[in-house]
Amino acid sequence: MAFATLAAAVQVSALEAISDREMSEINGQAFIKVDATSYNQGTGDWAGQYEFTKVNLGLDIETLTTADTLKVGEFERTAYQDGTVPVLNDDRTIIYDANGNPVVHEADIIINDFALGRVENYRNAAEATIDPFMIRDPYIELAYKVEDGVRRVAGVRIGFAQAQGWLSGEIVSLTGRFQGEIRGLVATVYEQNCDSWLDGFNCLELSLAQSTEIYTQIDLLDASNGSGTAGNGEAYLKRASWAGVPNGRSFESDDSGFIAGLIPTLTVADDCEVTGTPACFRTTLYQSIYVGQEGVGFEEGGAASGTFVSLQTEAVPWEDLSGLDSADRVLTERGAYLNMAQYAGPGGGEDVRYPLYLDLYTATNGQERVATCVGQLKGC
Repeated sequence: MAFATLAAAVQVSALEAISDREMSEINGQAFIKVDATSYNQGTGDWAGQYEFTKVNLGLDIETLTTADTLKVGEFERTAYQDGTVPVLNDDRTIIYDANGNPVVHEADIIINDFALGRVENYRNAAEATIDPFMIRDPYIELAYKVEDGVRRVAGVRIGFAQAQGWLSGEIVSLTGRFQGEIRGLVATVYEQNCDSWLDGFNCLELSLAQSTEIYTQIDLLDASNGSGTAGNGEAYLKRASWAGVPNGRSFESDDSGFIAGLIPTLTVADDCEVTGTPACFRTTLYQSIYVGQEGVGFEEGGAASGTFVSLQTEAVPWEDLSGLDSADRVLTERGAYLNMAQYAGPGGGEDVRYPLYLDLYTATNGQERVATCVGQLKGC
């Protein structure tokens, strides 16, 4: 429709030359900008010469997008090789095939009933409104590995300088960095694990700290053992279907005082538990995720930065566009990669923000799907 309208406009409009003086009074910005960069500071699998061509699209996009399935990086992998984790039952036991081998998901990224944006008042077509997913400055980037003067394509990524809004779907398999923050009152942990303060020392301490706010970071992990690392030197987990608080990580508190100071000691994660509370959760629990900061406007700093999806034929050190002072390179390996990680907020490179925020209740019980169709919740 847009192309038809444009064609019609061209047919009835005359092209007239403008003078040099008129031209000098016009200011503008290129719709498409191409950047060429190189990198040769890597080590290990990422050593050597890389060249990058990035096509920046100077666009602001508001969209409602749906797809039956988003599947990227479909090829054979073996459990516990290259950081690949096995498929688990709900009780966190490994599922085996008929030959006795651990089952793995068929692709690096699998999201069923995928959608960006949401529909409010979806049951009433006359009153339904779209709450779009917002994107600023999308880009496409190609990576080349250069050896002996020969340049070969090593990877491609699609990303956004900024993005904000609802991302929905049944998240079956993820590969890469998927980071968020859990935050809430100690009272939630106490109520889920203690009948009274007499149930043990931990319950006594938690009862005294119920009004204290605590928080921690969550990542993809191998829920069979609670580990957040691949264990054999790989850069990240692949085909994970669980997220949570990995072994050894604690909750923290910004409150002062003796009780608040004990929080890190009382809340160390071990084998998917924190003081008896589950600390690992299936990614399918979160049917809708708000990317960015809900309630904060796009222009006021509510958008997330550095989000991208990539596909590599070999190791590629992509530039980290999170804006953090600690940003260097995002080290990716063969296959698909999703980057939804920490980024810098409006306060600058030390203002750490997360693309995903959960309260303690939602982290444990999940997030229901927001509507992404008119007339039905999903599947339009």
